Amino acid sequence: MSKKHNKPQPETTRPGTGAAAADIQPEAAPGRPSPQAPLQPAPGSPPVSRATLWTFWGGVAAVLVVARALDYLLPGIPERVIERWVMLAFAAFLGAFLFKLK
Repeated sequence: MSKKHNKPQPETTRPGTGAAAADIQPEAAPGRPSPQAPLQPAPGSPPVSRATLWTFWGGVAAVLVVARALDYLLPGIPERVIERWVMLAFAAFLGAFLFKLK
């Protein structure tokens, strides 16, 4: 268990502290978004549609299903050969997907 510094820090008075400063909301730390601001996508990137996400994850699921089905349907072919062909098809899918996304 780590020990934390439990010594009370001496309070220093800073300008702007008091009743008038209590009405001002504290500012967020640099590098962190303020809790009130909703998360926004990066300014240079367009938003990704739900259809694009469904297409990607559908392709991943299809590759998994096809790999399992081929492994079951072709028992005489080594798994490494099936895996190579499935990964080749998946690479083609990813290439087409990224080309279309661009």
